[in-house]
Amino acid sequence: MSTDALREQIRMQVRKALSAASSPVPTADASVAALMRRFEAGYETVNAEAIVACFAPDVVWVLPDSRVLKGREACLAFLKERFASPTGPKFSDSHMNVLGQTVVQNYKVSVPLPGGQTGTYDGTDVYQIRDGLIARKDAYWKQVGMPKPAAPAQPTASLAGVVVPLRVGTAAQAAALTELFKRLAASPALLQAAQSGLLRFDMRVDEAAVKAVAASAATPTPATAATPSTAPAGTSAMAATTAIDPAACCSSCKEGKACECQGDSCGLHDHAAQDVPELKGVIGEKLLKTLPPSVKTVRIHPKAVLTPLGKEALRKRGITIDRGTKS
Repeated sequence: MSTDALREQIRMQVRKALSAASSPVPTADASVAALMRRFEAGYETVNAEAIVACFAPDVVWVLPDSRVLKGREACLAFLKERFASPTGPKFSDSHMNVLGQTVVQNYKVSVPLPGGQTGTYDGTDVYQIRDGLIARKDAYWKQVGMPKPAAPAQPTASLAGVVVPLRVGTAAQAAALTELFKRLAASPALLQAAQSGLLRFDMRVDEAAVKAVAASAATPTPATAATPSTAPAGTSAMAATTAIDPAACCSSCKEGKACECQGDSCGLHDHAAQDVPELKGVIGEKLLKTLPPSVKTVRIHPKAVLTPLGKEALRKRGITIDRGTKS
């Protein structure tokens, strides 16, 4: 082939390439491009109905968080909710690439962040076209660096355990409360439940009723308990009764602690003697730590088991065992 013929062949190939580049878009691609322009116009005018009109009746829309919407009704409800929210995502810099019956859209999406800030990320949607409508829409957001949504709160009931309501407004209710805490201290199972939060107490105090009870208890009577307004800070209710004659009682009273008088009553101070707690179940070092420091004598239930560590703990604390029977 001569040089002139080769040059002419190259010119013809260049003319064909230029002619193909300048030829109009095929009819199918043009219709898809028109569909996508109508679709974008719906977003620009915030018109959910116009957007859904571009979808096929059985459209499948996969959202960036992997949720799947199926059908026009589900898509319409989702779009209306998104457009109604002032914190919904905002889209910009959209570029469509029509590849036959597949369309790839690249864009920017802005979402609100905690603290009033806004994060902008890259997004890509892939559309599948069927019979002139969008049959599938897969949305992808580059979520690297995006804040993770907060984990859903656990039901309160599963964490709160059992809540026992307590109402204190009368002397009888106050006595019942005292008995409740005695039983709690004597039961390792209940005590462990309370310490772990599975057993909780919701206390409500009737202030007016409590003041009335305190006023009526101002005159010394058996089992009199000093109120916060009459007892010095840091002293127990029993120790407050030693104000009559602090030198005439036990050493614990002299130190301002709970009275340790034994027997059915303390005649010197006209109050009931301290109850001797009865230990049940397996008595170990852990159980004995729950006893108040003022306890110096305990009873052992006939069916209770005293472990070697429990026996050593009793010895170290100087607690004696009452071998008598409780009347």
